[in-house]
Amino acid sequence: MRISYVGNDVGWVNYDKVIEVADLVSGIRPVQDNYVNPDYYPSVELDLEIQATYFMAMVAIDHRLNLPGHPYEALINGKSYVGSDLLWKLGAEKLKNDESFFTPSRLANLKPSDVKDWLGDVWDYGVRAFLLSDLGVKIASLFNSSTLSALRSTGGRLLGAGGLVELMRNFTAYTDPVEKKTYLLAKFIHGRGIIRFTDINNAQVAVDNHLTRIAIRLGLVELNQRFMNMVTSGIPFTPKDDVNLRSLVRDSWKIVSMYSHTDAFSLDDYLWNLGRSVCIRDKPNCGKCQLRKACNAYKSGSFINEHVFYSTFWY
Repeated sequence: MRISYVGNDVGWVNYDKVIEVADLVSGIRPVQDNYVNPDYYPSVELDLEIQATYFMAMVAIDHRLNLPGHPYEALINGKSYVGSDLLWKLGAEKLKNDESFFTPSRLANLKPSDVKDWLGDVWDYGVRAFLLSDLGVKIASLFNSSTLSALRSTGGRLLGAGGLVELMRNFTAYTDPVEKKTYLLAKFIHGRGIIRFTDINNAQVAVDNHLTRIAIRLGLVELNQRFMNMVTSGIPFTPKDDVNLRSLVRDSWKIVSMYSHTDAFSLDDYLWNLGRSVCIRDKPNCGKCQLRKACNAYKSGSFINEHVFYSTFWY
């Protein structure tokens, strides 16, 4: 008998599949990155205040970049960068050439044209400018212009009064109900050692398109027929339905994390790389997938993609 939990209107988490996937993950033993690649991240020798602001600012604008008919890509020094790789590459270049850009006072005064000049042809540069300005203004007014003080005020806790999740709700960029950006930031600053969280058992994966696509294909999350039809037909989800689906996805990966004895940050790194390089849209490379033995899509040969929901700064 299949053991399942009906989570909400969109669908449910399949616990039998969770256990199957967790067994495979426990054998893989994912390890968290330390985020030191100079193509994307600041030097560990850089002042911690700048490092903290860099990560908080870059995560704040790390959401949907490629839209149908509007790809986000560029060639830099002979190397092609696409999507978030390009965003973080441009962030690292900006940091190298103008370190003071990543200070609350500079962020607070950013105009849309500044962001367009920096990031190029990104589809919502005005929104990203607002999110960065909002971040700078509130760090200045609420935390005496110190990002590091804001992060240290959490006492190294993710949850609870004064924890990181509560802290980040002050900033518009971090208001996603499924807290994708908050847990992405937590993963970065924990891995870099800027803040070491003492309650890492409370960590969650940062649910984006990749983690949603993998969860649906594996069968961790099963959709009610109406929503499965919407996915296969490319009918956009409403914000409420998007939140419901990604909440189920987050719950499913949390249970995988628990049963596989893999912390959520390490699991998130593993899944994000898997979604970008193996379990990709349209033509997944199943021969390289370590989870294929548990994958419903691999067994059936039917590879649906994630749901459609474009207009958001949440993820």
